[in-house]
Amino acid sequence: MTSLMILLASAVTAEAGLAWQETPHSLALVRGAQVVWQFNYKPEEGKPYFHPVTIDGGPPVTNLRPADHYWHRALWFSWKSINGLVYWEEDPKTGKSPGETEVVAVKATPRQDYSARFELALHYHPPGQPPVLTEQRTVTVSAPTPTGAYHIDWLSTFTAGDAAVLLDRTPIAGEPNGVSWGGYAGLSLRLAPELRPWQFSDSDGAVKEVTKQARWIAFSGPAQNGGAAAIIVLEHPRSFRHPTAWYLIQGMPYFSPAILYRSPHTLPANQSLTLQYRIMFQPTAVDREAVEREWQAFSTGQ
Repeated sequence: MTSLMILLASAVTAEAGLAWQETPHSLALVRGAQVVWQFNYKPEEGKPYFHPVTIDGGPPVTNLRPADHYWHRALWFSWKSINGLVYWEEDPKTGKSPGETEVVAVKATPRQDYSARFELALHYHPPGQPPVLTEQRTVTVSAPTPTGAYHIDWLSTFTAGDAAVLLDRTPIAGEPNGVSWGGYAGLSLRLAPELRPWQFSDSDGAVKEVTKQARWIAFSGPAQNGGAAAIIVLEHPRSFRHPTAWYLIQGMPYFSPAILYRSPHTLPANQSLTLQYRIMFQPTAVDREAVEREWQAFSTGQ
């Protein structure tokens, strides 16, 4: 443990019991014996992910590698296919996808106020070949508020190499070989099965359509303490294809801003696209007006 980690771990603050827990390939914020959140970026595992993630001292709300979809990594990002090669599904025996998501570099910066910043460089490529797509990712986790709320700001810039890159997904219904469950790719949240009674909503009210476009999506319901809690994803206006179509599966539960749902995308050689989100975890029910104000502030950088 570094001297900074020792200093932070021993600090006594108004958020009594908060401390950092760091390994070479993960950083966690803990309160006493409980992990509040943990970000994992072991190179051998490829795709970095958040797990566990909790809300205000409750049990984890994320679900890591469930039996029905072993490659679901709680809160993570994955392309479905690049240039026809799958980067999503993984072999349970090896934990690897046909296409490699390579963690090239990670800089983790825990702060004294119990916020944190991560800077990552990732490469996407067929095994043993040079990258066809690179990513610069910045992830910032806010300090918890006195009520236990916090958020994750996620900014990714993807750049094609010297050749154009086709970003694709499973075809959707109505397309050749399309299926009702097609269209997913990108930032994803696979949540604990205990959250199945929770409900999706947005600025218009309850969400019933998987393909509905929205600036933000909220998932909320009863909490273990008898109150309510919520997980909210805001999409920034600068994000590629904003406002996106949202992919929702209540029964898992799973949801994602499905940036390729409407159609694949060819990223020209040496060109870039940006994705930007805020993922909010709060120990209160969703107030759509409050979330809309949060989105307005987020979208204008306030």
